[in-house]
Amino acid sequence: MDQPLSKDLIARICELEEEKETLRHHYEKRIKTSLTKYRRVIDATSEGFLELDLDFRIVDYNTTIVELTGISGDNLMNCPVESLYDRDTVFVHFASKDHLSFEAILNTTSDQKLNLLFKRSILRDNDGNLNGYLVFFTDLTDLKNAQEDLLRAETRYRDIYNNAVQGMYQCSLDGNFLRINPAFAKIFGYDQTSHLLSQAGGVTTLYKDPESRQNLISVLQEHQLVTNYEVEMQDRNGQPVWVLINARLTQDPHGPPLIDGILIDNTKKRLAADKLRRSRERFRHLANHDSLTGLFNTRYLYKALDKMILESIESKDPFSLVFLDMDNFKHVVDTYGHLNGSQALKEVADTLKAGLSGASFGVAYGGDEFVLVLPHTGKNAALDHVQNIRMLMKKTVYLTKQELKVHMSASFGVATYPDDAKDSAGLLALADEAMFRIKSCGKDAVGVSQKNEAGS
Repeated sequence: MDQPLSKDLIARICELEEEKETLRHHYEKRIKTSLTKYRRVIDATSEGFLELDLDFRIVDYNTTIVELTGISGDNLMNCPVESLYDRDTVFVHFASKDHLSFEAILNTTSDQKLNLLFKRSILRDNDGNLNGYLVFFTDLTDLKNAQEDLLRAETRYRDIYNNAVQGMYQCSLDGNFLRINPAFAKIFGYDQTSHLLSQAGGVTTLYKDPESRQNLISVLQEHQLVTNYEVEMQDRNGQPVWVLINARLTQDPHGPPLIDGILIDNTKKRLAADKLRRSRERFRHLANHDSLTGLFNTRYLYKALDKMILESIESKDPFSLVFLDMDNFKHVVDTYGHLNGSQALKEVADTLKAGLSGASFGVAYGGDEFVLVLPHTGKNAALDHVQNIRMLMKKTVYLTKQELKVHMSASFGVATYPDDAKDSAGLLALADEAMFRIKSCGKDAVGVSQKNEAGS
């Protein structure tokens, strides 16, 4: 027969029951608090959340997935998860891996298609047995929109780059091309960018003078930027190409610095400017020179004489003027024609240039008449100088290229400032008068103004 429990033991058992109930309430409260906290975290997250059973049906969800889909919580419960996304876009076998992520299109009640990233993990019990699934959904709409904007921007930039009329390029400091656009290749005569990109030496081969590129590099290294740098380059056939370069030196975080540049073909403008400059130079030349002989003209002569007179007054230094007229030149024209006569005058002008030295110069005065101006030269020195020119003319055979052998001579008259005249008009008149006296006395000689005469 069982012994009755003592009062003390009964009391202890009651105490233990009370403690057990207290602990049960305590842990139930902690569990409830944890579940509440868990629910707040799940509902507060910006990601959608689903818990699935082993049949991939929804057994729990958060408010975010309700907001994303527009489906009420009651309709979500026990719903197959695959009904939420577009299986034409992606098909996933959920039981394949412990962790899985994929992109898919989420279906909503408003017929709006949302790009989502699905991230699934497997739930296991304490023994490691499969117990269910957790799925988080991240809205990729903003990211997709940003990617599309970036793609459109890249496409727009590529279109601008490929269709720009300016040459665009990127190269290393040693000249190797990284990329060029079609306009750059076209400027240098290449139909395809690949033809130029594959060329050994890169951009360095396009410079007419390698030092020009080194100067550009020096400026870029000092200032990191250069604008409207004009330089002569050359196309694939070696023809000159004038360009304006705008370039920037950029630092590549993964390598050496690079040059990004825009190149404008300035050849037509440069050639037009050169042509205009040459035209202006020619006009300036023609303003003071005779078009046939290349000697100075009378317009220049009168200005030069006035200036020389002023300088002579100040320096007390004389100068001489020589008037010469070709002997029997009409016979040359009548015999060989006007074209050969013009050629003969050009060759006589060359003889005069060869006989002059220093600051002395010749003038085509008109027809077959010439004037020689001898600065810093007195009368005696002028006579010696002119005699040398006269003898040089007599020794020269003219019109040899025309297979003619023509000998010519001239009559010379010399006047000296300030001995013979005080102004340019008087000086010219006296030299002309001295020349005519020689002309009337036998020609091919040198005469002097006033009382002094010499000839041979």
